[in-house]
Amino acid sequence: MNDTPDLELLRCYAETGAEEAFAELVKRHVDLVWAAAWRVSGDRELARDVSQTVFTDLARKAKKLPGGTVLPGWLYRAACYAAAMHIRGEARRAQREQQAMRQDQLQQADASEARAAAELQPVLDAALADLTETDRDAVVLRFLAGRSLAEVGATLGTNEDAAQKRVSRALEKLREAFRKRGVTVSGGIVAAALGVAGAQAAPVGLAGVIATASLAGVGTAAWGTFSVFTLMKSKLAPGIVGGVVVATTLAWQQRSITRLADENAGLRQQASPTPAPSAEPADADIAELARLRGEHSELLRLRGEVSRLRQSGPSGADALSRRLQSAEARASQAEAEAALVVAMQKSEAYTASVINAGKNLGLAARIFATDHKDRLPTTFDEMRNEMNLRPDGTFSGGISPDQFEFFPHERVISEQEPEMILFREKAARQLPDGTWQRIYCLADGSVQTRHSADGDFSQIEREGTGTAANGPKKP
Repeated sequence: MNDTPDLELLRCYAETGAEEAFAELVKRHVDLVWAAAWRVSGDRELARDVSQTVFTDLARKAKKLPGGTVLPGWLYRAACYAAAMHIRGEARRAQREQQAMRQDQLQQADASEARAAAELQPVLDAALADLTETDRDAVVLRFLAGRSLAEVGATLGTNEDAAQKRVSRALEKLREAFRKRGVTVSGGIVAAALGVAGAQAAPVGLAGVIATASLAGVGTAAWGTFSVFTLMKSKLAPGIVGGVVVATTLAWQQRSITRLADENAGLRQQASPTPAPSAEPADADIAELARLRGEHSELLRLRGEVSRLRQSGPSGADALSRRLQSAEARASQAEAEAALVVAMQKSEAYTASVINAGKNLGLAARIFATDHKDRLPTTFDEMRNEMNLRPDGTFSGGISPDQFEFFPHERVISEQEPEMILFREKAARQLPDGTWQRIYCLADGSVQTRHSADGDFSQIEREGTGTAANGPKKP
């Protein structure tokens, strides 16, 4: 299978669902994708998320890719676009300052080729974005994917000599792209910079994790409703490519503000986060509150009439008092209903944050297991390096790992038992409507939200407990 062309492997997976074919593609190209995302973002953890997103999207779109697609070039562009989407906002605010810093640093760089090649890494992908698709495919194949000139020619539908000329022209265009950014370098240094980029390897074990999670994520949104494939075909693509120029520099030189994977709801991003609903009242709730205020105004008017009519006779005052009591009851009910709506929205926002934290923990556990011969962690300290925590030790939304606990089992469980509970919220929560809720993370990294009318989750937990009687099925 190692000699099978990329598109044949992709077609094999698309037509037969052969997971080993897709795993081979991930193994073959994960270094290229991870390195591109890392250069754009400057964040190793975010690069892992982007790699997961790109390969999940590839699995979902396997049947739709045109027959002549150059897969390394497609994966490279997808990785750049996805990483740029994460960091464009921060980059825009610091554009001018960071461009000045970049130019100053490059002008002061050491004259040696190795040093110069390293200095070009932060702006390499921005320069590549200036090339035409065919020229960029040639460079990606030759330097980032490590293909021979003969292989480049065969992939592009030409011969080795034509491939050599195209690569040479593309390198010259890269030099021009650097010159436009105030960086004058030789063709040799450009080639050396591409060589450095092509030598960057993804973390050990990442290919296996991505292959498994990507296939599990087929049919679900890899990034909310965002699709890398759709983005690449849209008219927004040129603007996003341009954003890479700014985003790259900021991410490289300001590492302290680029842990954005935690501030973009998907994580790792191999599994997809749940968007948190707004805690602010919706338009319908605002209208309801306006109606409530109208009821109160009516109450004030009626109270005035009661005071006036009490002086004119008991019958008129009694009738108006009944109207007043009815209006007060309606206003009280409307106020209670509006308060419940707002309370439920806040509760849902908090629940979404807990779910996202659970997904982070589940992914961290899967990564830990991959790096430790399929052994699942038993404490949060064991997998702390795999967690995507903010500097204050919490996940996005302020959720701490301490709000979860490892689920007790009678025996050791494994990844081959996806229905077993790995973590759970320490305590069930009562919602504003009176029902109870608890978040569970299973051994396969998935997250489940379970509800109970009376706060009793014992039946649910019995089904997810590893006992001597329900040991894992042998293959």
